[in-house]
Amino acid sequence: MSKRYSDLDQVLDPDRRGTRALSKRQAAIVAGQDMWDRSVDRDGIRDLDRRVENLPGLTRMQRDRERILPRNRVAELGHPRMLRELPDADQIRVPFSSRQKKARSKTRVEVFERTPQTARRAQKQMLTRPGEWRRLNDALSDATGDIQSLPEADQQQLRRVDRAIQRYEQANDRGHVIFTNVAMPYQVNHTSLLPFTEHHFVPGDVVEFDRYTVGSHQLHETTRYAGREANQRVVAFEIATRRGHYLGRSDSMDDTTHLLPRGMRLEVVGTHEVAWQAPDGATGTRVVVQLRDVTPDPALGQSKETR
Repeated sequence: MSKRYSDLDQVLDPDRRGTRALSKRQAAIVAGQDMWDRSVDRDGIRDLDRRVENLPGLTRMQRDRERILPRNRVAELGHPRMLRELPDADQIRVPFSSRQKKARSKTRVEVFERTPQTARRAQKQMLTRPGEWRRLNDALSDATGDIQSLPEADQQQLRRVDRAIQRYEQANDRGHVIFTNVAMPYQVNHTSLLPFTEHHFVPGDVVEFDRYTVGSHQLHETTRYAGREANQRVVAFEIATRRGHYLGRSDSMDDTTHLLPRGMRLEVVGTHEVAWQAPDGATGTRVVVQLRDVTPDPALGQSKETR
């Protein structure tokens, strides 16, 4: 862990509080010791999953049922150029290309047809009921990602959502750069947003997401969801990963929604104010925290990153 949380009185946790909005989470100032304790708990959870992977005599299905965190099931990369890298700080964030939308939408449709009704229904219920979205994600946060401590009915629903995401991962041979909104504490305003964010997200720091994350492949789309709070106290996390389930549309709609799995570990690459451009020519700037996915998975090998 890159931050000495136990040595700090207060730190910023960007995943502690949810909102009813799918595309925004609320960061909170928490005690450094509490943050450290939660980090230790997560390491313990991943160690338990490692032990499950090493148990003899279990089938792959049995191991997946016993695991606490969902297994990374990303397909092999189709071509090195299909691994999307984080853009440079001075690079304008432009709309997603028609080709990229169509390719991901095609995979989404093919996967949807093969996904069991129970998994489809579980995912739809979570994503179309704001109260349910917040309740389930708050429960995951309260449990520091330990799904086995939740009621049986919630465990069943969330594992079905996990499997829906994994089905897409298994069929997808592309990388992603996903934007999602994170609201800073209410005392932050537009003049202090960039220095506050730079102070709390230093390159090399690790961010943990116990919750699921809804984001977009387009910064202007995420900015639209943030509304008037964009650049007031809401930053955009820009995440490079192979994980998750594309839920957006093809070229006909400005919708590139993407659902990332729970239990992600992300490393901060940098914090910048960047420019964006929308399809209608509108432009603007956002404070962006760049992160790369470094979620360990014992099923892949402990040191392998999920990119």
